[in-house]
Amino acid sequence: MFLKKRDGGSGFDGPTCDRKPRTNDGFVLTECEWGWIMSYLSHWKLNRSPFSLSGSQRGVFTGGTIEEALARLDFLADQHKKLGIILGPSGVGKSTLLNYFSAKRNSQVPREQLVLVDMSCINEEIIASRVAAALGITCQGNSNSCWSEVQDFLFSRSSIGHRTILLLDNFVELQDQFASALSKLWCSKAHWSTVISVDDEAIVNLPRWLIDQCDLKIELPPWDLGQTADYFDFALRREGGREDLFDAQSITRIQELSDGIPRRIVQLAGLALVAGAVRKCPRIKADLVEQVCEEFTVSVGPKFPTFWSEPQLNAG
Repeated sequence: MFLKKRDGGSGFDGPTCDRKPRTNDGFVLTECEWGWIMSYLSHWKLNRSPFSLSGSQRGVFTGGTIEEALARLDFLADQHKKLGIILGPSGVGKSTLLNYFSAKRNSQVPREQLVLVDMSCINEEIIASRVAAALGITCQGNSNSCWSEVQDFLFSRSSIGHRTILLLDNFVELQDQFASALSKLWCSKAHWSTVISVDDEAIVNLPRWLIDQCDLKIELPPWDLGQTADYFDFALRREGGREDLFDAQSITRIQELSDGIPRRIVQLAGLALVAGAVRKCPRIKADLVEQVCEEFTVSVGPKFPTFWSEPQLNAG
């Protein structure tokens, strides 16, 4: 059912909500945008946009290689290993994996604290303050004093039987001062663990001593066709969609065009749903996927599409 604006009001016909409508990524939508999205969802009879790599634990696909990676992370935490490294190409879901793992362990394992820190900033002062803030520490001095407070905090927690796991996401390189601070943390006898995530191509920027200290490598490879098909089944069933909304050829084509990278799979699938609703298609077929890919991507080769970096509406 298409939603209509009430006469003289600011709401829409149908159930009302006190909060402003948001996309899966949390962006506040205007009434016009919300009405258009609801029209798109209505066409496919979906509760919400099904394709997103983020969200609640309910909304995260954990099949195939993701399940194996989670098992390795649980092993690292349960066996009190010092350092694990998550490897995978950009867009494969490393950040999503760490967010899910952190939420799961924090809700299920007592006397254990997992803190997730975005390491994409190369400023060492900012990184030190981010780690401290994630641990709930207020630092007033420079990065050296900040790292000292972090180390003291971790020691104090371990001395009373609490474990801490640092999850350092988007790891790119180590500046000398930061490398020294982390080396002290990892060489101490306190009971904490560290997991870092790094893109495949950035592994060459890490020092040899850090790689040598790695207790467990956790790989996130691109999805194969079977895992991609399982994801479509999961995503569509979760939001009330028909299992045949995408035919087999369209899923295969999405797999090929995305090279199995989940971020691109999500973007292309979401855009195909939008285009299909505009054209009033009964289901998504391979030719529509081809058209969407040509229209919304920048080709850098005979097959490989580069997607726009900005968030696409309903693309997850």
